[in-house]
Amino acid sequence: MIRLATFEDNSLLPFKEINQKQFERFESDCNLVKNIYTQFVVFKYLQLNLKEHFDFIRKWEKVPANEMHFTIGTNIHFVLQSNKLVLNVLTSFKFFLDNAEAYLKRKFGKNSSSVQSHIELTKNCFDNSFAYRFLYKLRNYYIHLGFPLEVVNFEIDFNKENPEISEHSSKLLIDIEILLKEKDLFGAVVMKDFEKINYEIDLIPLIEELSISIKKIQQNIYQIQQNEIEEAIENICFFVDDKKTKTNEIKVYYNYKKIGDEISFSILDVPMEIIGEIETFKKNWC
Repeated sequence: MIRLATFEDNSLLPFKEINQKQFERFESDCNLVKNIYTQFVVFKYLQLNLKEHFDFIRKWEKVPANEMHFTIGTNIHFVLQSNKLVLNVLTSFKFFLDNAEAYLKRKFGKNSSSVQSHIELTKNCFDNSFAYRFLYKLRNYYIHLGFPLEVVNFEIDFNKENPEISEHSSKLLIDIEILLKEKDLFGAVVMKDFEKINYEIDLIPLIEELSISIKKIQQNIYQIQQNEIEEAIENICFFVDDKKTKTNEIKVYYNYKKIGDEISFSILDVPMEIIGEIETFKKNWC
C-alpha cells in the first residue's frame, strides 16, 4: 500500500493511492527537485546577503538630511557594519560561483556542454564587466588584508527653499592607492583597469551591476535544467492536485506494516515548498 497524504496537526490524512511504478517515478521526481534545491539555496543565500546590503544603504539614504549626524560616516561601528555587509556579499558570491560549477560538473560531467555553457558565461561576465572582475578579486583583499573600506561618504543635495527635505546619497569609497599596492591579489587585468581610475572606487553601483550578472548566471543554470525540472514538477503536482494548502505538508507513506497493535511505515516528504520557490523564481526571473 502506497498512499499520498496531507499532514497537519500531527495527523496523516490519505487522499490518493498509487502503484509501485508510479511511486518510483514520483520518488525520483521528488529527489530531483530536492537535488536542484541544493544549488538553488546557495543562490538564495547570496540574494539574502545582497538584500541586506541594499537595505542597509537605503535605510540610511532615507534619513532626512537635516537629521543626519554626518560624523557617522567615520564611526568605527558603522564602518565595520558596512564592511561586514560587503564581505558577506563577496564571500557568498564566490561561494555561489564555486558551488554552481561543482554542482553542474557532478550532475552533467565536467566536459559536458552544460558545464561548458556555464563556464563560457562566467568568463564572458568576467571579461566584459569591471564590476564582476573587480569584486571577484576584492574578496581576496578582504580575506588576506582586512577591511579596505575606512569611511562611508554622504553627499547632500541641499534644498535652499526647504532645507528639511534636502536629500543625501551614500558612497562606499575605497582609495585606489591602497589597491595599487596589491598586484598579486588583483592580477594583471584588474591592475590595468585601475590605471583608468583617478582616486576612489564606489562599491555601491558596482554591487548593483554585479547583481545583474548573478541573475544571468542563475537563469542559465535554470535553463540548462528547465525541461527536467518542469517535467518533474508537473508530475508531482498532477498527483498532489489541489491538496496542498498554506498550513499542511504532503507526504507519501509506504512499506506499511501492522503486527499486532504496532504499525510501522516509511515516509517520503514531498518538496512542495521548494517547488513553490522554483516556480516563483521562474515567474519573476526567467
